[in-house]
Amino acid sequence: MKREIKKYLYDIKTSIESINEYLGDKRDFFEYQNNKLLRRAI
Repeated sequence: MKREIKKYLYDIKTSIESINEYLGDKRDFFEYQNNKLLRRAI
């Protein structure tokens, strides 16, 4: 696999992991919708 593709996939994986950390165990759309900081983080 080309290096550019690996980097691209790594960036996607890192972003998904960050989103999961920001959301934590609470995955409530209404909390997300009402929390400006959380929305900007994601």
